[in-house]
Amino acid sequence: MNRALFRLAVLLALLVCGNAQAEPAAGECRPFRVVDGDYAGPPRFDRGLLWKLSHNGGASSFLFGTIHVADERIVSLPDPVAEALDRSEVFVMEVLPDSTQILLMTERMFFGDDRRLDGLLSKSMYERTVDILSAYNLPEEAIAMMKPWAAYLTMSYPPDMRTVLDLQLLEKAQERGARIHGLESLEEQGSVFNDLELHDQVQLLTDAVCHYDTATDDFERMKDLYLDRDLRGLYEYGQRYAFEDNRLYERLTERLLTRRNGMMAERMIPYLRDGAAFVAIGAMHLPGRDGVLRTLEHEGFEVERVY
Repeated sequence: MNRALFRLAVLLALLVCGNAQAEPAAGECRPFRVVDGDYAGPPRFDRGLLWKLSHNGGASSFLFGTIHVADERIVSLPDPVAEALDRSEVFVMEVLPDSTQILLMTERMFFGDDRRLDGLLSKSMYERTVDILSAYNLPEEAIAMMKPWAAYLTMSYPPDMRTVLDLQLLEKAQERGARIHGLESLEEQGSVFNDLELHDQVQLLTDAVCHYDTATDDFERMKDLYLDRDLRGLYEYGQRYAFEDNRLYERLTERLLTRRNGMMAERMIPYLRDGAAFVAIGAMHLPGRDGVLRTLEHEGFEVERVY
């Protein structure tokens, strides 16, 4: 398998996947506006990436917020994080990208019939898509066969072929002989995009292409917020834009964040109660009214910021 495609499949396995069935409706660029965030939640969870959790005086575990990048400033673990990982006997992440799942992910990224991405977009939009995705070492023929959601998610992250933070944590845990678990399956993650009509996938991709430069600049700002351990800032910055018709993104936020927050919190509880676990999930899942930290506190856990 092409190394770029393999790396891309691994990254998307940390996010969501799927396919859809519908007739396409190619769109053009539409403007967005900056909006005030609707963030709400306990201020004590507004800042911090590493949290210690215990239940009824039992052994402690750790919850760490990640960001799916390979930036050297981020993958160089701070001492408190490295020490917590070294002390843990169990490592838990969002989804385990084993070889079978990676092959499945790769198959789902591409059309298996006579549909092609260059037939879903206008000529200029498709050319711009190819121009952007060429930085990810993807050949044009592969791009032409990509489903819109796969192209959209690909350009949502920097074109960096190095190993992202989550997978570096996994490698370190495996080297130490920790027991490894995942909170989600690819089938579950796939449902997020699997329910989208194809014209909605095309709209996501069109928006991403039209505003790619802005999104690239904003992602650099979000990395800075992550390094500052500013969870509230991350959440608000990630929700700072809205289109006139923003229903598609509201549905995605509900499914990608709110619903998954509750599910992941529920599934990590047994590991946290047993103690000596290190759980790594995207930092955006931690804060807020419906965030994992508040949910775990409501389940009786003592939650203490470490870093």
